[in-house]
Amino acid sequence: MSDRDTITAISTPSGLGGIGIVRLSGENAFKIADQIFECPKCKKTDYPQPRYLYYGYVKDFEGNMLDEVLISYMPAPKTYTREDVVEINCHSGIITLRTILKLVLKGGARLAEPGEFTKRAFINGRIDLSQAEAVLNMIRARSEEAVKVAARSMQGELNKKIEEIREKVIELRAPLEASFDYPEEFEEGHYDWDKLKNEIEEIKSILERLLQGIDKNRAYQEGVSVAIVGRPNVGKSSLLNALLQQQRAIVHEVPGTTRDLLEGYMNLGGYPIRLIDTAGIQGTMDPVEKQGIELSRSAAEQAKLVIMVVDGSSGWTDDDHAIAGFRRYDQGLVVVINKIDLEQKFDKDELIRNCSDAEIVETAAIKGLGIKQLEEAVTMQLDKCLGGEEENLVIVSLRHEEIISETLSSIENALDSISQHPPELVSLELQNAWSKMGEISGDTISEDLLDKIFSEFCLGK
Repeated sequence: MSDRDTITAISTPSGLGGIGIVRLSGENAFKIADQIFECPKCKKTDYPQPRYLYYGYVKDFEGNMLDEVLISYMPAPKTYTREDVVEINCHSGIITLRTILKLVLKGGARLAEPGEFTKRAFINGRIDLSQAEAVLNMIRARSEEAVKVAARSMQGELNKKIEEIREKVIELRAPLEASFDYPEEFEEGHYDWDKLKNEIEEIKSILERLLQGIDKNRAYQEGVSVAIVGRPNVGKSSLLNALLQQQRAIVHEVPGTTRDLLEGYMNLGGYPIRLIDTAGIQGTMDPVEKQGIELSRSAAEQAKLVIMVVDGSSGWTDDDHAIAGFRRYDQGLVVVINKIDLEQKFDKDELIRNCSDAEIVETAAIKGLGIKQLEEAVTMQLDKCLGGEEENLVIVSLRHEEIISETLSSIENALDSISQHPPELVSLELQNAWSKMGEISGDTISEDLLDKIFSEFCLGK
């Protein structure tokens, strides 16, 4: 297996569709594709012209016509892989696509490994490793905000920030290293330790700001859990149905209708949300109901945000007080006073005393009243508890987070070493930081780790 092989793969999802694409990349891409392509009106003198769509037929090696296709030829280096690329646009259908793929393989191409097209783009210098990983996150994106973050990283925004820090580290190390190599040129006590400390602290601050955007970015990429909790018959299931705009949960006036966890998925403010309707929490001797209540508590504990529903037609109860106490300190909280279409007996002052940091919304879930305000409150609470400025939302993977955290540790060690004035240790920690940051762009990464990263990609990309 060689990087010089011409590779091929199906680059569109399997299933029925208007168009499917078989892609080839490598120096023999057009030669291989041309063996099975018949173009009735192609002029051989200027064929193929770069970036033209040629209409014709795919035929097998016995001359049997298989499909009506369009073929495009894109010569290196102005392609995704910086190699010659051919795309065969055929009718989508798994049998059609696999038949054409088999012909291309028989003609001399090799089946691409997962992510090998993007890996070649990285190896050939078209993109850095952070941009390659952004491609994967673009494919996996579950919200518009996740797409925006991935797009910014695909443009090289993360690597630009990292390279600026690496250049600064080199500037700081240069005089330290020079003093080791040419000690006779430097007088004792020539180091301006205060200036060096201030410049390293500036690097530390930049890294810390990058890490501040991690929770929000991960929520955009992976989604967040939001648990709806409350006493029985306060309208939790009605609220779930109203938010999802579908009859997901059974609603009945008999308390305790919901005994298990019900889930639904929605998108609010750029966040993919897993919405969980829980069993009503109250004291009970029923073993099945007890198990449902335990599941409710567990869901509430694990959620990033809790929507606590109370009944506006009744007062604040001991059960309400106990439920409010389930929340972790780092969870967002929205309190919904439901059933506002009925006579109100609820004491809002009592609610504020028990949930002073919560967003409070009034609804009549069955009638759809207050749902828009609830959606806005959920988004505001998620923004608040996740934090992160928009400009810092460029870290697209857990790997990046780990690298920046380890870099920050080396920078902090360098600051500790400055207080003791051993320049060798300061320089060593700065070198460790520089090398670690190079793993984001791929400058200082092992082949094994590189293979692992690209193995997560799909075939054809």
